[in-house]
Amino acid sequence: MIPYLIPFNRVGDFVLGDNIKNLSINFSFKITDFSHDEIAPSINYSVNNPQITLYVSNGKIDFIGCYEELLFNGINLIGITIEEFSSILDSTYTEVDIVDFEADDLPQYIYEFESVGLQVWVKGNKGKVVSIMVNSKEHYLD
Repeated sequence: MIPYLIPFNRVGDFVLGDNIKNLSINFSFKITDFSHDEIAPSINYSVNNPQITLYVSNGKIDFIGCYEELLFNGINLIGITIEEFSSILDSTYTEVDIVDFEADDLPQYIYEFESVGLQVWVKGNKGKVVSIMVNSKEHYLD
């Protein structure tokens, strides 16, 4: 599968809002069950080559995590700087959060690009994009 991005819609063959049962025929998934989580019960479906996680709620793809490759206009968005990312997508971030949950003392910066439905994780202050969460328009409705 080629992990190309269509903002607010899909990553390759995986379409936001699709029923996961329709995909199980064509894909082999590693399943992580978080249904016991009272805050955000879900089941996560992971595929390799490239590494992608489908975050599923109520049987439908809620958002998609990309960790090795996500193509937009032929450019891999994983591994570039946040400035390059903003330029390629012609978008600016609306907010940034900082988390430090790994033992390497390098925080991760989480940039919200609401205009294209992407949450972009960057390792270190001047680091490169390490993962991208692809969201639907509904994700940003309050």
